[in-house]
Amino acid sequence: MKNLYILILLVFSVSVANAQSDDFIHLVDSAYAEAMSGRIPEAIRINENGLARVPADSLELQCEFYSCLLYCYHRLGDYEKALYYGELCLSYDEMQGDPANISVSLGNLAGIYSSAGKHDVAIRYLNRAIDIEEDLVRNDVGHTEKSLAVRKAMLGEVLVAQAMTLPDDERKAALLQALDLTTEAYLIDDKLDRKPQVGMRLSQLGNIYQKLGDEENARKCNEEALETARETNNRATEVITLLQLGRYREAADIAKTLGMKRQEMQACSSLAQEAKNQGDYEEAARCLERYSELRDIIQTEESERQLTLWQVRYDTQRKEQQLLLQAQTIQTQRQRLIWLIAIIILTVVAIALLVMFIRIQISLFKTKNRNYTILTHDLKNPMVAQQQMLRLFYNNYENYSRDEIQANIGRLLSSSDEQIDLLYNLQQMALLENGKKKISPVRIDLNSIVGDVVANIRSYADLKHIVLVLNTRRCLVMADRDTVRTVIRNILSNAVKFSHDGGTVEIGITDSNDGIYIRDHGVGMSRERVHELMTANHAVASQTGTKGEGGTGIGMLLCRELIHRNKGVMKVESEPCKGSTFVVILPKSE
Repeated sequence: MKNLYILILLVFSVSVANAQSDDFIHLVDSAYAEAMSGRIPEAIRINENGLARVPADSLELQCEFYSCLLYCYHRLGDYEKALYYGELCLSYDEMQGDPANISVSLGNLAGIYSSAGKHDVAIRYLNRAIDIEEDLVRNDVGHTEKSLAVRKAMLGEVLVAQAMTLPDDERKAALLQALDLTTEAYLIDDKLDRKPQVGMRLSQLGNIYQKLGDEENARKCNEEALETARETNNRATEVITLLQLGRYREAADIAKTLGMKRQEMQACSSLAQEAKNQGDYEEAARCLERYSELRDIIQTEESERQLTLWQVRYDTQRKEQQLLLQAQTIQTQRQRLIWLIAIIILTVVAIALLVMFIRIQISLFKTKNRNYTILTHDLKNPMVAQQQMLRLFYNNYENYSRDEIQANIGRLLSSSDEQIDLLYNLQQMALLENGKKKISPVRIDLNSIVGDVVANIRSYADLKHIVLVLNTRRCLVMADRDTVRTVIRNILSNAVKFSHDGGTVEIGITDSNDGIYIRDHGVGMSRERVHELMTANHAVASQTGTKGEGGTGIGMLLCRELIHRNKGVMKVESEPCKGSTFVVILPKSE
């Protein structure tokens, strides 16, 4: 009878444990559902509440919540948090020793590192995952090559992204490696008759062949990819392939139906250029109008995502600090109030300065409506972001710690620096237009000016993990020191702005020792864009930087004018996706 009681107790304990486990899995499923519906803060709240209830020794259940939090923070763009939870999942899988799960965790982490621009780390993780998958295929009869194809295709994509940041001599090798990996993935998917994936791989191959300059193979792969995508009703692959084939109208229509805003925007940009080349300016205007509309929508969505991320961070930190907040002293509260007042004063002064300078520029450039339109549009976004941050502080100032307030003051100061930089350019242009800017050529050493400018730009470059390479030496020219510094600062700032994370910007003295060159390996420009920048007598609409940085286009107009007044020459060489080189030649010092 005693043994019967023990058996009943064991069965009851197992049943209760299974029921609790099912409850937690249901919580994770509901959190995933919220996240996929776009309600990320609610998904994070469900995960955190669930984690608080999971027993400390239930590592498997904890890992389920970690995986969902990884997904949530990856979608928010908080890569640091996403990597934290991804590493926890990998540690658990390594402790359990399940190779298949380790491969999945490595793939997840590689995806986050790639999104964060850390391609070298992503490549290392994916190579490890591929080794695991190949070992499983060799030794586990029940393990298919499906996951191996996924990892190889993903590594191919990361190598392509990395190749765009490499010098020409290294880029081709990376692209050829990506081609081999993607071909292997294609062959596996084709053997397994995974039609949708076959279409995706063919589209990837078409993209790689295009970057290698092999138009014939690119066309063949893209046409076959399009046929397969339509056969399997894979509309996303269809849009991407149509863009690669240059069939922009079809791509734009399908992308609009699917809500693929970035792809539709890319198609509209190309359609506008085609219409312009054909002399159909009315059609070009319509395409550009849609392009601008989509760009504004994407920027708004990005702002909303940033605000959501701030709110999530705020909510998480508030929960962690509830006990500490109860013990805060009156002195701490006074310090917070002082910081808040400082933020308000700083922002009010910045906004007042902006308004004052905008009015001045309107009066000075009232005959140049296009410049004014570009200026007001690009000044609006940072001002709105500052206003939203202030409102958040104002409504919740008592919940912010001193470190939080100081950190956010830093962000506001950085934003203000960008705005003041812009206003400085506008002020210089106004002085030139009114004849109040005097050019006083003296004997100057370009090497010393470059050093000063690089020191000021370096913090901006560090934010994007961009390496500034100096190849300078003594170079004496006859020019005005302040205006030359303004030119170099503008060109170098643009080079960082249009470079990808982890990229390189070179600054050096020309071989003829009469000027300076600045070379980046970023997004580059088309021949038409370069021609417009070098000939237009008005501010050219600025492109968005690789991190969403805005601009007015007034900087390049100012540089051209200052170089001209110093009796110098500026040359530009650029190619889309390969970067740009700006060369400024000045009169030599005798």
